[in-house]
Amino acid sequence: MTGLPDAPYIQEAERYGMPPYETIECPCCGEECETIYADQYGNVFACNKCLLSQDAWEWAQEEKEKDRED
Repeated sequence: MTGLPDAPYIQEAERYGMPPYETIECPCCGEECETIYADQYGNVFACNKCLLSQDAWEWAQEEKEKDRED
C-alpha cells in the first residue's frame, strides 16, 4: 500500500508539530483533573481530585458508630 497520502491532520502535524496538550481544571477545586462529575441536571460538583469515594456499607457503619458516641 505505498503511494497513499497521509490524512490531512497527519500532514499538518508533520509540518507544524503537535498542538500543546490542553489541561482541564476543576471548576470547584481548581486542580488539574481528568474526570468531571455532574448531577443529573449538568451542574458540576466535583472532579476526580476533590471527590471522596467510599463504600456505602463502610459509610453506614461509620455513621452508626458516630451515633453511638453521641
